[in-house]
Amino acid sequence: MPVLGWAAAITVVIALFALALLHAVIVDRQTTLDNLNQQIEDVQAINDRLRLNVARAEAPERIVAVALYRLGMVEPDRRIYLPPLESDEGGTR
Repeated sequence: MPVLGWAAAITVVIALFALALLHAVIVDRQTTLDNLNQQIEDVQAINDRLRLNVARAEAPERIVAVALYRLGMVEPDRRIYLPPLESDEGGTR
């Protein structure tokens, strides 16, 4: 009986040690996951700011302002629209 008691006690200690080790691994992985989620949020915020900068840069009002004031272009007095050329097959080029 005493041998069975020691074996049971050792089994319980080993099981508790394994459980503690498992919890340590879970906590470590959760910390890694939290860090990755924070990095994702940071990169998404940067991406949103860059998309806003692109939208502002592509705005027609800004393009016209740069063309007129920085590049010295002028608006034409009138606009002439040219019709598309037709190819031999009947489609446009």
